[in-house]
Amino acid sequence: MTNKLDIIEKQKLTQSLKLSQTMKMSINILKMSITDLNKFIEKEFSKDLLGSVELNYSNQKGYNDEKKLEINYLTDEKDFFQILEEQLSYFKINKRIKEICIFIINNLNKKGYLELSKIEIKDILEATDKEIEEAFNIIYNLEPYGVGAYSLEECLKIQLKVKNIADEKLFLLIDKYLYLLADKKYDLIKEKLNINEKALFSYINVIKSLNPIPSRGYSVGKVRKIIPDIFVRLKKDEILYEINRDSIPQINIKDKSNEKYYKKINEIINCIEKRYETLDKIMRIVIREQSSFFTDKGKKINNLKISNVAYELNLNPSTVSRAVKEKYIKTDFGIISLRKLFSLDSNIFSYQKKILEYIENENKGKPYSDQDIANLLEKDGIKIARRTVSKYREKLGYKSSNKRKKRY
Repeated sequence: MTNKLDIIEKQKLTQSLKLSQTMKMSINILKMSITDLNKFIEKEFSKDLLGSVELNYSNQKGYNDEKKLEINYLTDEKDFFQILEEQLSYFKINKRIKEICIFIINNLNKKGYLELSKIEIKDILEATDKEIEEAFNIIYNLEPYGVGAYSLEECLKIQLKVKNIADEKLFLLIDKYLYLLADKKYDLIKEKLNINEKALFSYINVIKSLNPIPSRGYSVGKVRKIIPDIFVRLKKDEILYEINRDSIPQINIKDKSNEKYYKKINEIINCIEKRYETLDKIMRIVIREQSSFFTDKGKKINNLKISNVAYELNLNPSTVSRAVKEKYIKTDFGIISLRKLFSLDSNIFSYQKKILEYIENENKGKPYSDQDIANLLEKDGIKIARRTVSKYREKLGYKSSNKRKKRY
């Protein structure tokens, strides 16, 4: 005979699972671009053989031509990232670590490299050093090996560690002398490492067996359409914004007799509505904090942290991060990524100050390369990628080392 308490517990479990599925759908819809959301809606309701739902596109037909703006851009396709996410189920990890891993995967570039520093990830997700370390240990063991690296050097070393190769001189060759290898300055490498020719070519063969681009062979890039999620315009001294609802079809329920299906449709509608509401709440803060960006036509940007916005809205920082992902603003001075208006790390300005100091005090006859600066920062306890150094250097108005070099 079934115990009454067992029935209650079973009901609680069912409700909990249902809530979890709804939350998962809500999170997925939140991070979708308008293009992806349209595809999701069409896919969900293409199974509706009885015509219980009608997708009304009439709002799109009357869509103001000044507002409607689609541009082509190169972006990352999901296949490569889905392959990485699916592998997480093979590891015995808790929900929190899995969440951090998924965040890292979603922030890889099309080569499989990571451009957000560990400090930035820690700041956005409010994670501990231990959690970050555990998550990266998982990432470095995903196939193709080398994903999540910050540089070519780190990518190669990750692959060596997986192969249980721990040769100090090989690591030194990768860390400091790859540029000599590219120029085929073999005698100089032998001198620097104090090795013979046989050892050198043994190292070269090992390096050739490694993959410099982890995503190679996977589908990672295609041309997609970008449709702005938000429209911003200036009216006298006021900044006005509008969330783009017209690019999503209206979902009309024609038949409510199928209760289970009716509930699912309502869940989808509610999740889409929540997406609009979250974007609206975030934009209120963005307009307030970045008013000078819009009035000065993008010339000035203030320090706005994702974690501060999350705190003000009583949301998880990862929720805000998902909400701004692949969202674009149309202004009278162009299309802007919403994410551009956030400083992902409160230390960004201190990093830039450090880079400024290095460049100002460098040997003008032998200026620091971006990799040199990245190495100097690492010695100071700041680990950021070479390409991030390049980005900050350009923002500071400095040219590359070759163009900064003074000829005597």
